[in-house]
Amino acid sequence: MTEVVEPAVVSPTRLPDPAQDVPDRVPVQPVSVAEVPPTPAAPVGVPAMTPDALRDQGLALAQTLQLRVMERLDGVLEERLRYALADVVQLQTQALYQSIRQEVEGLVSAAVNEAVAQELAELRAPPGARG
Repeated sequence: MTEVVEPAVVSPTRLPDPAQDVPDRVPVQPVSVAEVPPTPAAPVGVPAMTPDALRDQGLALAQTLQLRVMERLDGVLEERLRYALADVVQLQTQALYQSIRQEVEGLVSAAVNEAVAQELAELRAPPGARG
């Protein structure tokens, strides 16, 4: 004797369910070809370019990129060349210094030996022969 009472469903404001309220097919109205607007060939505000103009623009871009790459390479090349030359110049300077020093040392030695020999010769000479 139990009586089952089902509650009454009251929905005063029902929110739409997007999944159920969308129709399977959307009606399409035919449009004549004359009414279809032409599709722009280029983005809005950009003029359409001829193949020659595109080629020229591509060449100009290539030249600009080549110039930028060469500018960067010039800087790197100059720096590396400066370091490499600095090492070479340092080694050559040291070698040249050693060579010049040996020659000067030989000349100084010869000059000193000659001067000492002259002085000794004058000291050994009789007192009246000194001039």
